[in-house]
Amino acid sequence: MMRKLSLAGSVGLLILVGGTVVQANSQTPIPADPGRGDFMNYCAACHGVGGKGDGTVAEFLTISAADLTQMALRNGGIFPRQRAIEVIDGRAQVSVHGERDMPVWGDWFKFEADSDGAGTKTEKVVRERITALVDYLESIQQH
Repeated sequence: MMRKLSLAGSVGLLILVGGTVVQANSQTPIPADPGRGDFMNYCAACHGVGGKGDGTVAEFLTISAADLTQMALRNGGIFPRQRAIEVIDGRAQVSVHGERDMPVWGDWFKFEADSDGAGTKTEKVVRERITALVDYLESIQQH
């Protein structure tokens, strides 16, 4: 029987298995669609390359990864943009929403921006990355 990993124990695995972490000061080319690039680097390990919840580490999670292609369908046909932003950012947890099951990417993006010397533009960089990621999620919705 395969042992299920808790999400907290799998975060390191996500970064290791989920793709290369691209740093802005590296020689790695910036993808044409930064939202898709961040999705592949940070989300695909759990949610799958196509966003269907079938990523390479999904079987090890204690809670199933969501099918992100059905977000609008599950919300009466309207893409829940603000909710997606809040879930991805994760830094302003609202207790009535229950426990947080996925990593707080707002903290990670802030760490990367701080490491790259963004200074006073750190929050702007974080917001732009989250917006691009949400734009990408909206583009993969299946109606």
